[in-house]
Formats: sequence, C-alpha cells, structure tokens
Amino acid sequence: MKSIGLFQIFLHLGYQGISEAHRELQVLSPRSDVIQEGDTLKLQCGYTATRTCNWLKDDAYIKKFSTNIYETIVDQHSGGRYQCCCNSFMWCRRREVVITAADTTKVSLQIEPRAALIGDIILMKCAVSEPVRRYDFLWYKNGNAMPRSHEAEKTIRWAASTDEAQYRCGFKVNYRQWLSPVINVTVTDLSLQADPPVVLEGDYVNLTCRHPAYYRRSTYVNFYKGDTQRSRVLANNREARHTFKVNGSNDSGFYYCKLDNMQSIGVRIQVNELFSQPELKADAENIEGQYLRVECNVKTSYSAISFQYSFRKNNETVALNQVQKFMFKTSASLSDSGLYHCEANALGRGVRKKSEAMYIYVKEAFSKPTLSDNGQIFVGQQLNVTCEVQINPSCSSLRYVFFRSGQALNLSTIGKSYIVEQAQLDDSGTYLCEVTNTERSVKKRSDPISVKIHPNPVSTPQLTIHPRSDVIEWETAWLSCSVPSGTPPINYRFYKEPSLDIYQQMSNLTSFTYEIGNVSRYDGGSYYCLAGNQATEHPLQSEQIVLSVIVPVAGASLVSKDNLTVIAAGHRLVLQCELKEGTTPRLLWYKDNLQLTNNSESYHLNAEGNELVVDSFEAHHGGRYHCVAINRGIDEMMFNTTSNYFEAALSVRSYSTEVTASVLPLLLIAGVIAIIGFKLREKKQGNSSKVFQPQSGTPEARPEPTSQEVSPTNFEYAVIGSSLNTEAASDLVYSAVTIQKSKTAVTGIYGGSSEGSRITTGDPNDYCITYATLNHKMTTERLDTMDMADGSGADTNVYENLPRK
Repeated sequence: MKSIGLFQIFLHLGYQGISEAHRELQVLSPRSDVIQEGDTLKLQCGYTATRTCNWLKDDAYIKKFSTNIYETIVDQHSGGRYQCCCNSFMWCRRREVVITAADTTKVSLQIEPRAALIGDIILMKCAVSEPVRRYDFLWYKNGNAMPRSHEAEKTIRWAASTDEAQYRCGFKVNYRQWLSPVINVTVTDLSLQADPPVVLEGDYVNLTCRHPAYYRRSTYVNFYKGDTQRSRVLANNREARHTFKVNGSNDSGFYYCKLDNMQSIGVRIQVNELFSQPELKADAENIEGQYLRVECNVKTSYSAISFQYSFRKNNETVALNQVQKFMFKTSASLSDSGLYHCEANALGRGVRKKSEAMYIYVKEAFSKPTLSDNGQIFVGQQLNVTCEVQINPSCSSLRYVFFRSGQALNLSTIGKSYIVEQAQLDDSGTYLCEVTNTERSVKKRSDPISVKIHPNPVSTPQLTIHPRSDVIEWETAWLSCSVPSGTPPINYRFYKEPSLDIYQQMSNLTSFTYEIGNVSRYDGGSYYCLAGNQATEHPLQSEQIVLSVIVPVAGASLVSKDNLTVIAAGHRLVLQCELKEGTTPRLLWYKDNLQLTNNSESYHLNAEGNELVVDSFEAHHGGRYHCVAINRGIDEMMFNTTSNYFEAALSVRSYSTEVTASVLPLLLIAGVIAIIGFKLREKKQGNSSKVFQPQSGTPEARPEPTSQEVSPTNFEYAVIGSSLNTEAASDLVYSAVTIQKSKTAVTGIYGGSSEGSRITTGDPNDYCITYATLNHKMTTERLDTMDMADGSGADTNVYENLPRK
C-alpha cells in the first residue's frame, strides 16, 4: 500500500511538470495569433514571477531577466523560436513566434457573399503576388489560425451563425507571414455586405442587402447610416444595391438595411483619409508693395496623387485650380488684406478639402497723401501746394508728382511741394499729387483740391484817340482803352454819348484798341470806355474824350436873298454864301476879285460872316461878287471852296432919272444958247450948222469946224472910252461919256462979253459931267421883251458916276 502511494505521488509530480512545461511560455500580448510589425510582444515563462529566467531565440542567448516576462517591440526580425529557462536549464519552455508583415498588398482575399444568409454557400479565395506552394496558405478567423486550412480556397457549404466572423488569409516564409486585409462575414436572415469595407476618400462603396428566398421577390429595401436613411431601393433577385461615393471621413460609420420588420447587422465602413486638411501659411508681417506669399500645404501617404489648389479671399476666388501650392504676388496692396482660405483638390478622385480661414493683414507703406495750398492767392503772389504723407519706417524714400487738371506739372522728385513764384490765372485748376516709393511698387494719389488764383481788379481805364482827337472825314481813328493794372482777361466796352454801346471785347491785354474806319461826320462826339474783370464787381468808366471830325468845306454858292441881280438905287442888297458841307468854315468875300476886308458904311457882314448886306445900293456897289470858304485840317492843311460869281448892277431907269435931274437945267440953258447961236450963225453964214455924234463904243476926235461951220460954244463933244474891264468882255460893253460946258462966255442975246473972251469958274465939275455905261448884251437882249412892274421896258444897262480925273 505504501509503495502504491509513493508511485501515485511520483506520477502526480511528473504530470504537473509535463503540463507546466506546456503551459508556462505564453503570449500575453497581442491576444490574437496575428502579431504584426509595430505591436508590443510580451511573453511569459510560467506563473512564478520572482524567479530568474534566461531567454533564448533560435537557440541564441538573448538576456537574463530577474522576472519571467520578456517584452519587445515587434519588427520584421522579431519572428523566431523563443525559449525560456528559469532556475536551471532542466526546465526550459519553447514557443514559435510568427510575425505578420505590415504590408497587406501581397495578399488579397475574396469572399462571396460577405453578408450571407443562413444556409448560403460562402466561397473564400486567397490570392498572393508571389509563388507559394499549394499547402503553404494560412487562414485566420477572428485572429486565430484555422486548423486544417492550408489551401488557397475555402468553402463553407452551409452558412450558420457560427460562421459569422472576421477572416484573413496569407502565407508564411520561415517566421514571417503576409496576410490579407480583414474581411467581415455576417450570417443573418437579412444580410448587408459592404464592398469594400475599408476605403479611401474619393472611392466608391457598394452596399448589397440580401433577403431570404422565401420572401417575396419584389420589395423595397431601405439603407441607413446610423439613424439617417440614405436610399430606398427596389430589390431584384433577392438583393438590393446602394452605391455611393465616399467624400470624406464623415462617411465612416455603421450601415444597415431594413426590410419590413427585419434589420441586417450593421456593417462598419472605414474611410481612411486620402490627404490631410490643407494648412494655410503666410508671412507674419506683410507690407504694402512688398512680396506676398500664401502657401497651402497638405499631407498624404499616397505619392501618386496630384493636387490642384484654389485660393479664396473673403469667399471670392483669387486663384483657381493651379498646380502650385502657393499664391504669390510681387507687390502687395491694401486691398489684399482679408480672410483667406485655400482648397486642395485630389485630381481624378474628386476629393476637395478646405483649410481653416486665416486673416492676412497688409500694412500701409505710407498713408494716403493729403494736399494743401497756402490760402487765398492773387495774381503775382507765390503759390505753394504741399503733399503730406505718413511713411512706414520699413518703407524706402518717396517721390512726388503734382498734377493740375490731369496734366503732370513736374518730373518725379523727392520734394513734397510744388511752388510757383508768381502765380497767374492759368495756374488755377484742380490739383492732386501722386506719391510712389522708390521701387515704384506702391502708388497713391491724394484727393483733388481746387486752387483758384484770384485776379487783381482793374484800375480806372484811360481812353485815348489816335492819331489825335480831331480827324479829317474818311480818315481812320483808333480808340485805345488801357488799364494801368488788372489781371486779364479784361472785358472792354466802348460807348458814345448818349450811352450808345458801340463795341465790346474780352482781351488778355491791358490795352485794347477799337478802330473807326472811314470816319464820318456822324462819328464825332464824346466817347468813354468801361473795363472790368473777374475781380471787379462793376466795370470802371474812363473819362470822356471828344472826337472831332473835320469835314472839308465844299459846295460854296452865292445867292441873293431877293434873287435879284439888278437893284434899284437905295434898295437893300443881301448876298448869302451857302455851303454844302464843312466844319467851322471861315468865309471870305470878294468884289471884282478884291477881298472885302472889313465892314464899312456901305456894307457889313452878319455875325456868322455868311451874309453880306448893302443897306442902300448905289452905282458903286455894282460889280462881280463871290465868296470863298476855308477851314483848317491837320498839320497846316487848309481846305477851300469858291462860290459862283454874282453880278450886281444898278437899275438904268433909276440912274437916268438921277442924271436927268442934275443935268436937265444945264441942258435947257445949253439949248437956249445953242438956238441963239444957231440963229446968229445962220444970219451970218446963211446956212445951218451940223453936229457930229460919236458912235457908241468908239471914241472919235471932234472934227474941226470949217470956215462955213459954226462950232457950238457951250458944250464939248462927248468922249466915249473903251471897255476898262477886260474880263468877260464878250458879254460886256463898257463906255465912258464926258459932257463938258464951254469955258468961254457967250455973247449975243444975253448981252455977255465980247467974242473970244473966256470966263473961268472956281470948280471944273461945274462945267462937265462924266458917266459910264455897262451894257449886258445878252441880258439886254433877253430882257428887252420884258416889262417892268410899272409897264415900261426893262433897262439892263448899269450906270455909274465916275469921279473926275
């Protein structure tokens, strides 16, 4: 009995040692059979943590630990046969560790259907990119190796709920294996399959919802993501499909389908990021006129993807679909400030992502210019226009250009003032200045200002006449209106009294001349001018000046006021000298071409001098009258005009009466004496005496008396003279006749002195009478047939007593 008990104890210890040898080397981490690169591998040797253990890999010593735990980070060389020996090398534990490579592109797994209905056949096929022996394939279900599964294909003949799992396949080389991505297989009454379950942004996902065969063939299936319905699709041949494009990570989640009261198991779709959200970058400080660079950065693990970039400012596109990932401006402006974001577009996949918004502020290089002038400015004063700016310390020097009414006034200069020493009216206008930096990358203009140069008011104008104030008719005169001071343009106006506006003109000269061509007598008079400009409220008037027009005398004519050329003795003769034209004439009177110099008792002139009056006409007033009109021009120039000749004569009848009254007594005495003498001579001689009469107009010598003739002793023969005036001799016959008494006393019947004795008297005029006859032949012939007012014939002969010589 005792021996049996010892044997039982020995068997128990031996069994405990053998079972401990199989259990002590365990994989604590990871929990599945798939140990991937990057995982933490944790191995445990037995259950006693305090003992000292030596660790070996592929029979090579690794390290000695004072604990039964070995821990390392898995890499591609971590696979192998691990061994631990604690306390002694008698009790050593072993385990093979196979590392799963991170690269999943070498193996692919296809499972149809992934969402299986109970009783479906599930076909699984593993494909590798490298040649593998037929029985070297590995299959995993929920991370654990599937026994007796070493072929490339695997079939589940009747799907049951236990077949619902995560499947992978692969192959192994030594202690390293390559596995396919995980594929979920569900087995339900209503199944949903996602193909593929893990996608990149921009990929398409197919959701297939299948229902049992016993269900009616045509029915609608609803697809959901979470609680949100995505679509409603009509099922056909026991399935309905919903395909959509994955736009982003927000499409990740659980999807399921519903058919009446049945709901499939949710299928998770994992959307992996194709590229990161773009990140916008810009310089910390941006100055106006300097470079502006905005960069849009994205991160991606897929180098084959190409991008296009768009930039927007304040939601307005500034650059669209460009290959460069940055926006670049050589010269930033203030308008470039704003809220920016960029958008990256993965070409060929239709995935767009926006960056976070970022505000970019562009600082001023210098402020907007402010323009000012030096106040109210008059013509001739200095004009100073100044352009002021506030400059950024980081900006270079500035240059200034001034403009007036759109025209540049100067070249670009560093001076900020525009100066005109003596401003004129044309310096008025709208001014602005333009400021640029040295690089000419920034240009700014000021607001315009209006600059007005005020004109100087005109002084009192002065009016002058050229060439002088008196001009001859038909000459040219010039009226010159000038102002000593005043800013053009000046408005000149010329007036003639009374307030007749004759001319006006705007001129830029300080003197303006108005020409009066071919001056007429009506242009004479008083003139004045007005001058004014913009600065003069009311025009100023010059003093008046008189323009005298000299009209040369012309058209003189001499007429008798009574229109008579034959004037009775004692009557009044009035001759008038009339002028057709002429200014301020001087009249000269002539009789028989001799000037009548002044008034006398026999004639006088009126105050104007144009009328000659003989108050009592006598024979010596008869003669040939005419008048001459003269006036003065310029530079000792004289004008004159001579009238017609006017012949004035004493009436014949009046002269005969006068002569008869004075001579008749003498004639009677002479007649008596002649008769007595005649009688005595007849007695003595016995025959009659003869008297020879002189012929009119031809003086002849008295014939000597013959011894038989008796000469009259009381009268001498009349002496007839020839014409004294040779002018107009063809129309005139002038004769002078002298009748003389005998100076010898007559004896005879009067009982006087004896024959031959002479008696002299004191005055010879007592013994003779001399008279002249002026015979107007033509006039006499014309008037012979006319009767005077008293009925007698008209006598046109003019008689005049002549003084004794």
